[in-house]
Amino acid sequence: MTSQAYQRLLSDSLITLIWRNSFPMIGAILALFSYDLLESSLMALSDANTLTALGFTLPITTAMTAFAIATSISCNNTAVKSACQQGKCLSLAISRSLVKANVAIIIFTLLLLACSGLLLNLLGNSSWLSSLAPEQQALFLSEQSSYLNTRYLGWVFLAIIWQSNGILRAIGLTHIASKLMISWITVKAFLAIILLSPDSSYFISSMYGASLTHAISDFTFALASIAVLHHKIKLKKPSLTELKETEDKAKTTSSLIVMQQLITPISIGVITIIALSVEPSLVAAFAIIFRIEALLLLLPMVLTTSMPAIVGINYWSGHQQRANQAIMIAFITIMIMQACISIILLNQENLLSVWICPQDEVSKHLENYLMWLPWGYLGTGCALVYQSCLNAKGKVLQATILAVSHRIILLLPLAFIGVQIDINIGIFQGLMLGHLGAGILSLLLFYKHLQKKGANKAMAIQAKSS
Repeated sequence: MTSQAYQRLLSDSLITLIWRNSFPMIGAILALFSYDLLESSLMALSDANTLTALGFTLPITTAMTAFAIATSISCNNTAVKSACQQGKCLSLAISRSLVKANVAIIIFTLLLLACSGLLLNLLGNSSWLSSLAPEQQALFLSEQSSYLNTRYLGWVFLAIIWQSNGILRAIGLTHIASKLMISWITVKAFLAIILLSPDSSYFISSMYGASLTHAISDFTFALASIAVLHHKIKLKKPSLTELKETEDKAKTTSSLIVMQQLITPISIGVITIIALSVEPSLVAAFAIIFRIEALLLLLPMVLTTSMPAIVGINYWSGHQQRANQAIMIAFITIMIMQACISIILLNQENLLSVWICPQDEVSKHLENYLMWLPWGYLGTGCALVYQSCLNAKGKVLQATILAVSHRIILLLPLAFIGVQIDINIGIFQGLMLGHLGAGILSLLLFYKHLQKKGANKAMAIQAKSS
């Protein structure tokens, strides 16, 4: 990071700074989430069973992406902190974090390859397959296995893309990070349209085609991302001794960040089981819903890429009040934007649900989802951004508690209770209340932090005057 970019983060208007750092990532994050929805919609053109088969793999692939993002957050935090405290060692610190992160990814890849079938069965996949004809059982199990095995083997490439992107953003190269991500998703979308469209002359059975799409694009852009990163900061080969030099606090921090990211796929897995207890078509619906959710949370997701650098650098440089002001601006912006999106969707749920998925048994669930859940995203957006800011300030334990409270303690019991009350819309109402509860919790934690800071400041002034 140049000294000029560093000074801008400490002195420029916060609104201007947040806009300038966030705007380049809007297109990238929009493209990323639009691809997920495109992939699900293309698979829905085949039949509802294909979408259901994908739905059972979703908690696993989401966990993989979450772990990759966790290593990206760790690399991002390392880059931010090194830029503030030991700028001369930035290249070595980043290189060391990249090597450690990807060794962990490779170890977990081997574990997932060994446990893939068991994980699918835990999610209720075998129960669903038993309801199909024998030839369909063999077909979908084969497709699921092939899809997951290919995704496992390409996991390290996906992780490298996310890690490189996080580091580039941390050192002020947001525009380059954005261009890389948009290019990656554009190539992936192009391949998906060619391989997954039933009318295409290159059409491959949906899940096989999807796995091939991920493998080709992830491998290509992992190489491109490392090349760009090396060009900008001259990566160094860390010695074995340097790799072993990890503080106990850093190990704990990394473990907690990984835990935070894995909470979401665990929550998705339990929601999938709850959905299966209603009917298989609801599992198919959630295969699309989890992709729409990310798209509707575009602004908070963009802010999670820009706010850690703004908040982290100000916090670690001693400008805590400025860091808190940035968080307040983010909260207000999120609540206004998410409320507007919910109002817009209020009278469009029928049209959108049919457009996203032509299968009637799935579109009815999407209609209920669009009616209720977007209101809950006012809370989700605040929780996501506050969690990322807590990580940037080194308060990783608080961020983990917030994530567990949101995705496990609030969402899951309320979703289960909702299904017992109303089998049609109860799950969506329960999830909405859980998301709103997480937002309220985030605001309370932030308010408590401001009160504590104010009390400490008053005590310091009193001590100084005496």
